[in-house]
Amino acid sequence: MRLTTADEIVEGLEAIIDAAAGVLAEKSLEATLAGMVPALDSIVGFTSLALYEADHRRRVMIPVFAVGRYVQETLADRPPFDHSIAGRVVTTGEMAHLAPEDPRQRPYKIPGTPDEEIAAMVVVPLCVGEAVIGTLNVWREGEDAIDFAPGEAQLIRRFATLAALAYANAKQRERLSLQALTDELTGLANRRHFHDRMAAELKRADRERSGMSLLLFDLDDFKAINDRHGHLAGDEALRGFAEVLRREARATDVVCRTGGEEFAVILPATGKHDAVVYAERLLTATRAARLGPQGMMTASAGLAGAPADSSQALFRIADDRLLLAKAHGKNRVETGS
Repeated sequence: MRLTTADEIVEGLEAIIDAAAGVLAEKSLEATLAGMVPALDSIVGFTSLALYEADHRRRVMIPVFAVGRYVQETLADRPPFDHSIAGRVVTTGEMAHLAPEDPRQRPYKIPGTPDEEIAAMVVVPLCVGEAVIGTLNVWREGEDAIDFAPGEAQLIRRFATLAALAYANAKQRERLSLQALTDELTGLANRRHFHDRMAAELKRADRERSGMSLLLFDLDDFKAINDRHGHLAGDEALRGFAEVLRREARATDVVCRTGGEEFAVILPATGKHDAVVYAERLLTATRAARLGPQGMMTASAGLAGAPADSSQALFRIADDRLLLAKAHGKNRVETGS
C-alpha cells in the first residue's frame, strides 16, 4: 500500500495508535513493539524493521529489536556512529530516506546480508524530549523493492514517536524493577531479591542434584564504628565490604546485603569445601582492605548447604553458625563440623 493523501496518513496513524493503546502497558519493549509493528506493516508494507539504541559514550548503535529478514545478522550488528546511516541520523537528528540502489547504502550494509540486494530504506531518529536515544530503521528489500512514498515515510516517522515512547516506558519499568531489588547504599541485591533467588537456587539444586552453598557474613564490631566515628564512616565501611564481596565473587554467585552489617552470598553448584575456600579468601581480603577508619576490620561467616527442607531452613542454619563464629572469637567461618 502506498499512502499519498493526508486522509490516508491520518487513518494509518490512527490504526497504529489503536494497536499501541493495547500494548503500551506490556512489561517489555519487545512485547510492546511486537504488538505495534503488525499495524505499521499492514498499512505501509515493509520486509524488515529494527530499533537501535544509541550508545553515545562508545558512539555505536545497539540493536534491541528486529523483525523480518536477517534478524540474527541485524541483532549481531554494532555499527559505529561514523560508519552507519543510523549513526548519522542520531548525530544530525534528521530522518534519512533512501531509494533502492541509492549509492549511500552500499558502504553501510549489515554484515552477513547480501551485498547485491537492493533495498529502500527509511531511518528515523527516536527522540525523548531533546535527546535522540536511537533510531527506527525500516526496509523494503529484494528485486522488486520499491521506494517508500513520502506519505509512508511520514507515517513511519509518526510510528517512531510511539516507538520512542514504548522504549522509554520499558526502560523506566526496568529501572524501577531493578531499584526494587537493589540495596541503595551498596548497589548489591537486597533482602527481597535474596529470598527469591534462594528459593529458586535451592529448587534447582534439588532438581539437578548439583548442590549449593549459602554464606552469611557479618562485619565484626561494626557498632563501634558508628558510635565512635559516626554513621557516614559506617556507611563507607559497608560500601567497602560490599566491594570486597563483589570483587571476590564468581559471575554465577549472588551477592546480597540482607540488612544492617549483614551480607549473604549464594553459591550455586558449590560444595562445602569450595565454599569454605571462598569464605576464607574473603575474610583475608576484608582484613587487607582496611575498611574502617580505625584500620583493619574483620568479618565472621556462617555456612550452610543443600539439601535443606526450605530456603528458610537453610538460612536459619547459616545464621546459627554465623552466631557461633561470633561467639568463638570472630574473624572466622563456622561450618558446623
